[in-house]
Amino acid sequence: MFVFVLNKENTPLMPCKPRKARVLLEKGQAKVVARTPFTIKLIGGSSGYKQPLTAGMDTGSKAIGCAVVGLGQVIYQSQVQLRQDVSKKMQQRAMYRRGRRGRKCRYRPARWANRASMRATNRLAPSIKSKLDSHLREKTFVESIIPISEWKVETASFDIHKITRPDVSGAEYQHGNQKGFYNVKAFVLHRDGYTCRSGRKIRHSQKLHVHHIQFRAKGGTDTPANLVTLCETCHQDLHAGQFEIKTQRSKTKHATEIGVIKSQLYKHWSFRETFGYETKFKREQILGLPKEHYFDAVAICLEDDELVQPNATVYAKRHVSKGDYQLTKGARSEKRIPTGKLFGIRKHDFIQTPQGSGFVKGKRSTGYFALETLFGEKVHASANVKNNTIRLAARSTTLIQKLESASNSSSR
Repeated sequence: MFVFVLNKENTPLMPCKPRKARVLLEKGQAKVVARTPFTIKLIGGSSGYKQPLTAGMDTGSKAIGCAVVGLGQVIYQSQVQLRQDVSKKMQQRAMYRRGRRGRKCRYRPARWANRASMRATNRLAPSIKSKLDSHLREKTFVESIIPISEWKVETASFDIHKITRPDVSGAEYQHGNQKGFYNVKAFVLHRDGYTCRSGRKIRHSQKLHVHHIQFRAKGGTDTPANLVTLCETCHQDLHAGQFEIKTQRSKTKHATEIGVIKSQLYKHWSFRETFGYETKFKREQILGLPKEHYFDAVAICLEDDELVQPNATVYAKRHVSKGDYQLTKGARSEKRIPTGKLFGIRKHDFIQTPQGSGFVKGKRSTGYFALETLFGEKVHASANVKNNTIRLAARSTTLIQKLESASNSSSR
């Protein structure tokens, strides 16, 4: 375990051992500025001596792995869980705006085409932008506490065509799925075998329609993945609300997102690129470590047959929204929801109670809160926070918790 050190100008210095940090604190030569990860700031001067440290990052669409290696050992390792709810939150915000416009200002038309974000050049979708910002945020955080000499980043390239068609090869790469069909409708009818795909056990109509799984009014597209063949009877029943079609997850969603993130990182960052096959060989054959994103980041940092001493500590992180946006209970209710502090505690604060320690998931005015772990697992559904409660960490957009690494726990 290491303690991270800043000089009096907040410039990162070489990390030190806990024993040395304890001596500096006892002599009054340093003060604590952060507890997770534990960071101190020198009050007086320092030599500023630094040694080469290499940082590595394993990019991803669901999680990021980050590590810093130097002096033959792992100094820092973290795993960041990325947000997957941004699109859902955007739809929820649009729903609130639409309802509010009808209640508060009946005759005002919808306004969206005049927003600056819609006209911005090189605009990214909010979900992609959130994940890109998470990569850059972790980079900035690491550089704020550790003097990094070089960054190495693993970038992945996916064969999107082969993901959708595993048997494709040779000249077939030049032929799309719709080659030989007059339009998208003809392709969808052929793909579905000219049969109704509702799955209902009824007498189907002979007339076939092509239906949008996600309506265009709700952001759906005309791509074949969003279209399905239905008979006229099922199509009418579907729009009447008699049944629903279950949407299938896209096979290429995360692969496409990683491709976009990779291209955007080059615009914001100068780093040395590595590839997945190199990372896997170093992690399995040289280090002998299990599959974890932060272990991949450690392998990314290494050069050829270099060996390092593992670190027993990993910092798990999760990004959450900045605020609580639902102000009232229900669509038309006037009952206010407490979004600020309640009993001196806010949502996502890390607290210690007699019933357990965890992040605040939900608050009740009676003083009984729901607690969860960093990864959303339930700690307690109704912990009493009115007595014997300690707030260990205040709310932030990045929730962080110190955990034991997989290699250390498996060895026990």
